[in-house]
Amino acid sequence: MDRRRHRHRRHAATTRPSRGTLRGTLRDRLGLVAVTLLTLLLGAAPAVGQSISDGTPVDVAGPTARVLSSDAHGQGRVVEVFGDLHRARHVAVLVPGVGWTGPLLRDERGAGRRHPAVQARTLLAEMQRTDPRTPAAVVVWLDYDPPAGLDADAARSDRAVDGAPRLVSFVDHLLRSATVSLVCHSYGSVVCAHAAPHVHVSALVAIGSPGMDVWTRSALHTTATVWAGIAADDPIGVVPHTRVDGFGHAADPTAPAFGAESLPVGDSRGHNGYLAAGTESLHAIALIASGRGATVSPAVTRGPLQTGSASP
Repeated sequence: MDRRRHRHRRHAATTRPSRGTLRGTLRDRLGLVAVTLLTLLLGAAPAVGQSISDGTPVDVAGPTARVLSSDAHGQGRVVEVFGDLHRARHVAVLVPGVGWTGPLLRDERGAGRRHPAVQARTLLAEMQRTDPRTPAAVVVWLDYDPPAGLDADAARSDRAVDGAPRLVSFVDHLLRSATVSLVCHSYGSVVCAHAAPHVHVSALVAIGSPGMDVWTRSALHTTATVWAGIAADDPIGVVPHTRVDGFGHAADPTAPAFGAESLPVGDSRGHNGYLAAGTESLHAIALIASGRGATVSPAVTRGPLQTGSASP
């Protein structure tokens, strides 16, 4: 009797679900996707809004941008370099996030601290101050189409997946004698994550990241040292770290369980302050990009930002 009941239970378990059950399951999954997307987009408003509107003019001395490539694909793509790329022994490749296009990048009128050209010059100056004897260069790599702003593209990874092979190709063509680091801001960290298994760099730095589409650092499948940091008042720090049917960017890379090195960002402010002059985070990133990451003191682990609502 027992065996007959056991066989019956196994048979019942393998019976195809009814059409009504399938409809219910699909409805539940679609509902979960809708809730996840709504949470991501509504929560992202402070971070994205700040990222786009933070444009207080900043005057940073340094070399003019030299365009390495430019084309009209997508929203207009451009790659610029600051410093002598042919002589450089340390190269930092800055990958910007949401809201940037080729025309915006090339227009430096009234540029604020969020402008990649300002960030590149500031980082280059700190790298040269940190290691004055070694030639360095900073590249702003925008050979992909970031999400324009607060839309479904920001909660998905399609644009990052599309751009990642071009980032890999660009790095592969840099001088083999140079130490290369990726500095990936916001949605740019999603691009870097998808490039990580195929790109040969010494370090990958994720700042203000919504997630890297993986749950652990080991899942990036990279030999690079991975660093991650987020400012205490960066609104993206309360992102609902999830991934449902292609929406969301998975784990918080600054969480201890993720396994990345903790980037010190104690005096950084907001979503765009990680490369601001005089900050602890800028100095740490300059050391990492100059091949001296071992001298960086890890940050003290922080608790989650409490704002009363979730946001990416």
